[in-house]
Amino acid sequence: MSNLSVTTRIFQELSKNSDSIIPIAVKDTLSNCAITYIYDKKASKEDGKERAIEEFGTEVLWIGGIPLVKKLFNSTVYKFFKADPNFDIRNLQKGASGNLDRLEFLAKNAKDAIQKQKLEDILKNKNLQKLYKKLHFTRFIVATASTLAGLSGLIIYKQKTTEKQLEEKYKNKIKLEHAINSNIKDQEAFSAFTGAKKDVPFGNSITKFLSGYMFNPVNNMKILDAGITTTRITQGRKGEKFEIGFKEIFQIIFIYKLATPIGKGLEKLSEALFKKPISTEFLLLNNKKLLELIQAPELKDAIKTLTSKEGDEILKYIYNNDNALTQMLKISEIIPTIKGSNGVIDSFAHIEPDDIKHGAKEILKLLEATADKADKSKFLKQVRNFKAGAIIANVLIGAAAIGILQPMLNIILRKKKNGGQTANPAFKNIEQQMEQKFAFKG
Repeated sequence: MSNLSVTTRIFQELSKNSDSIIPIAVKDTLSNCAITYIYDKKASKEDGKERAIEEFGTEVLWIGGIPLVKKLFNSTVYKFFKADPNFDIRNLQKGASGNLDRLEFLAKNAKDAIQKQKLEDILKNKNLQKLYKKLHFTRFIVATASTLAGLSGLIIYKQKTTEKQLEEKYKNKIKLEHAINSNIKDQEAFSAFTGAKKDVPFGNSITKFLSGYMFNPVNNMKILDAGITTTRITQGRKGEKFEIGFKEIFQIIFIYKLATPIGKGLEKLSEALFKKPISTEFLLLNNKKLLELIQAPELKDAIKTLTSKEGDEILKYIYNNDNALTQMLKISEIIPTIKGSNGVIDSFAHIEPDDIKHGAKEILKLLEATADKADKSKFLKQVRNFKAGAIIANVLIGAAAIGILQPMLNIILRKKKNGGQTANPAFKNIEQQMEQKFAFKG
């Protein structure tokens, strides 16, 4: 609705564990720094370098690959067909209750003239509706598949780089030994050694997707993770496959499975112990208009009215009411608005009635907690600060588990399995293969 500070936007995105890649990116960056440092200091230099190449290289493609490809697709393919990439094809479906023609409703009620005209064109043209569906599905497949291919290639490159380093290290060692112990004149035989494993095709193709994967960037990332995990394990060298699987389990648990539950747990803890309801969106808690809106006389009745409705009736309500509640929901971005429009609803976006109803209930919690406070401004600032603290805590918990606990446990297990050795057991196996390959005949 208005220009947001960088800090506000960062905290808001970090709080969205179920549908934003920002928390994943921050946790991954922090954990990658810790993983690289721990393996470099506690295991071996080769181990640390491998981790740096794979973890940070993978992160660039993992986090940025899909958005970049989609952006390129939007600026080329969508542009070629004169289609708007911001139109959400879920608006072509029936409404939440099945009775409302969502597209017809939006075309009739859109407040923005440009959007209204485009929605009317889409409504009248069945072929245009089919085009939007095809473009969306194609963009999803191209972005996911190309990014996965790049990630798989990087994993293979990382292993070949390590093998080449170990090969050069071992060749130099053997050359020195042979120069001292024998009168060898020709050492060209060593240059014939390549040390390369047979190329293996990129990660397994994934052909069946649930529709939720196309509309949720976090779910889309899960597809990449499935491909990465498959590639890492199939490409894993002798002695390291267990470690790969162990690390991937931590990644899945603390990036996907526990991020939202931890966030919910911190919210309940704040409410139970400190009487601070922090489930409301950070965007709203940090907005200058919050104090005015929370004291609006019509707010409680508006919440009661909206939460008594279901499905499509909620959609009709937000289009026909510009009160304190809908303004708060717009500030929270639960009701999407056109950028720079001062609160005009974005009719191209998909609006989920259940999310709006849930957001109204969370605002009610904040309203009730604030009602008896003499200094409402001070209390709301405290709630905002508790919310920021919970967001940071959630990120740090995940990053610490993946970046510190996981590698330390892996190294402890290495010691137990490999007679106290902390270096990657795969490196030892490679060196043994080289000893056989470079065995001196003389």
